[in-house]
Amino acid sequence: MQLLGWIGFILVEAFYVPQLIKTVKTKDVAGFSLTAWGVLWLGMAFYLIYSIIIHDLVFTVGNSVGLAASTFQIILILRYRKGKK
Repeated sequence: MQLLGWIGFILVEAFYVPQLIKTVKTKDVAGFSLTAWGVLWLGMAFYLIYSIIIHDLVFTVGNSVGLAASTFQIILILRYRKGKK
C-alpha cells in the first residue's frame, strides 16, 4: 500500500516541475495568483506538521518537497511580478 503513496507523491510533485521551469525561463508570472499560492503554501505547511505528528514518511517527504516547490514558486512570483523594481 505504501507503494501507492510513493507513486502518488512522485506524480503530484511532478506537477511543479514544468511550471517552475517555464517561470524561470520566461520570467512571466502574470497569470499567477499570489493569494492562491499563499493559501496552497499554508495548507501544505499544516499538512506537513500533521504528517510529522502522525509519523507518516510518505506524506512528510511529499509535503516537504511540495512546500519547497511552492516556496520557490512564490519567490518567483514576488521577484518577477510587474511593477516590482
